Amino acid sequence: MSGKAHTSRASNSAQTSSPSSTSQPLVDTIPSPITFTTPSSSSTPPGSIALISSGSKLPNLKIPELTLLRKKKRQLSSTASSTLASLPNPGHLNALLSTLIFAQHEAGTAVCIHPSGWLLTCAHCFGDNEEEYRDCEKRKWLLYFTSQAVLVECRAWDPRRDLALLKIIAIETPAPVTPGSVPVFNYLKLREATPKSRLQMFCIGQPGGDDFEAEGNKKTQYNLLEISEGRFKGMVKGQDPQDSGDIGSLMHDCWAYWGHSGAPLVSFEDGSLVGLHSSWDDKTAMRHGVPGVAIKEFLRGNLSQIGELREGVNIGTSANPILLT
Repeated sequence: MSGKAHTSRASNSAQTSSPSSTSQPLVDTIPSPITFTTPSSSSTPPGSIALISSGSKLPNLKIPELTLLRKKKRQLSSTASSTLASLPNPGHLNALLSTLIFAQHEAGTAVCIHPSGWLLTCAHCFGDNEEEYRDCEKRKWLLYFTSQAVLVECRAWDPRRDLALLKIIAIETPAPVTPGSVPVFNYLKLREATPKSRLQMFCIGQPGGDDFEAEGNKKTQYNLLEISEGRFKGMVKGQDPQDSGDIGSLMHDCWAYWGHSGAPLVSFEDGSLVGLHSSWDDKTAMRHGVPGVAIKEFLRGNLSQIGELREGVNIGTSANPILLT
């Protein structure tokens, strides 16, 4: 998650304090981001998703990586109730249930955009350039705020828009699942309209654990998942909204830190996905992100190449449909 000239893939904490500084009441019941249903005989079977019993060996992990994943799971379990209580509005629960964090050390965040388990994150979470992407592991474990783990595979990578499309291919299940049932994932819909000036938003993301602003090898005190509020601050003047390779073309002032890359920027009005946080300007401290218009074009250009999804499924809106074919 390295940056480029005058930009950073991180966001500093100097201007605003972490949302974790405010204590929150606890919530007794923790909802699940994944439900299981029995498909009708006429429905098209979804792509295969492996079910792994809780406590079983997880694939694609070295011992240190597994140790870190288990540590993060314990941390998330211990803070799930307070994280839920920190939502700006109880009606925004769906956004929290649609957000996942990367389990590896480098951090990173993702958001689900389809009930069959399609996710978005920033391309630089899988490599800053083609060489890094080619050499990186395309399968990674992600965690929900409930601590439930899923294995994803990167299916499309676009460094110009700084977007990557992921598919959930395995789930760590904490309880037995009825044979024949299929998982259904909470997801966010893309915002239909271009954000209006100063649209109120909130951001859900994973701040990195290393404090880059302090001397020595110090750690931050942030929770693994932080929720912050802010506003849409417009688009970068003269920048192509389809080009976020150097810095995101969308501007916002939600608190974010390195590790928030890929975090959903969600409309306060209707809970829709406005964009993804991606970067910040180290000269102005403005936070930047990938706008919804770039996400729509990215999906149009890539989802038609993937044959697992049922034809005609709409993840957009009636005015701006995005068909998965």
